[in-house]
Amino acid sequence: MGATLGTARLARGIQRAQAILLWPQAVGPDIARLTRPRTQQGSVLFIEVRDSATAHHLSMQRHHFLRALNPLLDTPLTDLRFSVGTVREPPAPVTPPPLPAPDRARARQLVQGVGDDLKPAALRAAEAITRARKWREEQGWRPCPVCGEASREQPCRACDLTLADPNVRRAARALLRAPERLDALRDTIGNSGVSAARHLALEQLRGQLSLLALECVRSPAPAEQEDGYRAFLEQQALVYLALTLGRPRTALRRSDRAALPEAVRHVLNAGPGPAGREEGRA
Repeated sequence: MGATLGTARLARGIQRAQAILLWPQAVGPDIARLTRPRTQQGSVLFIEVRDSATAHHLSMQRHHFLRALNPLLDTPLTDLRFSVGTVREPPAPVTPPPLPAPDRARARQLVQGVGDDLKPAALRAAEAITRARKWREEQGWRPCPVCGEASREQPCRACDLTLADPNVRRAARALLRAPERLDALRDTIGNSGVSAARHLALEQLRGQLSLLALECVRSPAPAEQEDGYRAFLEQQALVYLALTLGRPRTALRRSDRAALPEAVRHVLNAGPGPAGREEGRA
């Protein structure tokens, strides 16, 4: 690195910047707040302060500052010069108001499983994320239908890119045949990919279910054809519920039909048919 900097004639500039960058570390936060290192000429560092009284006081203490700063430098300084200049007061830290109870619960959910040594810092980060999400919601942004994050675009930009991924589209087709594979897909396409594939599969299922429900109520229709439509409707409804509720089809109950689109639910609950023969299943 030294040879490269020397060849590029940058080493001298790096040395001059070193003293300016390390000044706050050497003198501490209280002095750093009152001063602004401006430039270095030779082995002298020039520092600006707000007023002449501060400049005089710090000049009397410069040997202490040199003793703290020089061990940090590749090339030590011989002197410090203080002069009156422009030093902006840093803004006072703003303490945000406490989150309402529901938002605190949302933040705590984000840090589930985090170790006790990291949990305080993780919780502060989770609360900041929750505040940002709450602000977006207050601006009228709606939850993304894929990831649930508040977004102006629907779906959000990140999920829009994920939905176009060929691997995600193949996974969605696989879920239409075997919704129980949902968790297994996380190893290949990740959590965001699984959410996108589930969204695509459910979108397609909603369209199919609406058409099947319409065919079941069309009149006149042969009994055999109606039973065929109803049987297929029940099969697709089970896939829809498995993806929506995150449970295998064998674990679904009749009461789970409440999660189906209204028209589909009415068709399955009306009259005898394959959907009504198994009271214990959806």
